[in-house]
Amino acid sequence: MGTDTKYVIVAYDIENNGKRSRIAELLLYHGLVRIQYSVFAGEITARELKDVTRKLFDMELEEDDNITIIPICMNCKKNVWSIKPLPEQIKHLSI
Repeated sequence: MGTDTKYVIVAYDIENNGKRSRIAELLLYHGLVRIQYSVFAGEITARELKDVTRKLFDMELEEDDNITIIPICMNCKKNVWSIKPLPEQIKHLSI
């Protein structure tokens, strides 16, 4: 990955099933991997991250809904504790 790549963790707590599904589809499309039901992680370009962030934060959310995006530097990623290793970026097909 190039220097404009970020490693991110995206977590969300959304009550509406349809919105949850749209969020998951968006994150999967951009190559992030589900590490828990409402938590995704992976490498993403800075440009894609800006696009994803805009799309997520432009959604009409309820008062109790929350989306959190946590960028992690590659050195810090090595210090994350997890039973399973954190995923790398999954390549997705563009047609």
